[in-house]
Amino acid sequence: MSKRLNLSGLWMGSYAYAFGGAVPFLAKIEDRDGALSGTIIEPNTMGDSSDSLEAILQGSRHGSAVDFTKAYDGASDAAHAVDYVRRLSGDGASVSGVWSLADADGSFEMHREAVWEEAEGREAEVVRTG
Repeated sequence: MSKRLNLSGLWMGSYAYAFGGAVPFLAKIEDRDGALSGTIIEPNTMGDSSDSLEAILQGSRHGSAVDFTKAYDGASDAAHAVDYVRRLSGDGASVSGVWSLADADGSFEMHREAVWEEAEGREAEVVRTG
């Protein structure tokens, strides 16, 4: 397996609704031979019980094909799952694609964070921008 195809690490991204508006997120992903797991944090745009929403990421990577589900933990205003599908770029630095949930869908993109410390500092920024 090419090291650049491994998704392990921190990723900054955003997802957009078909009607407009983008929501930033920070994903921490572990890629074990194509089995994906991790966490996602994003601003709470679904209610006012907290500033942020947290979710569990589970999925797979087959070569550059990426497929994962983001399941909100239910601790705040969200307790549903969202499917994400697309491809990892040739250089291994970005993923873009589509998300879907029941009657809704939209686009998403995420980019690999090169430095852990910088990305961890940006986690607070992601929550504040919501």
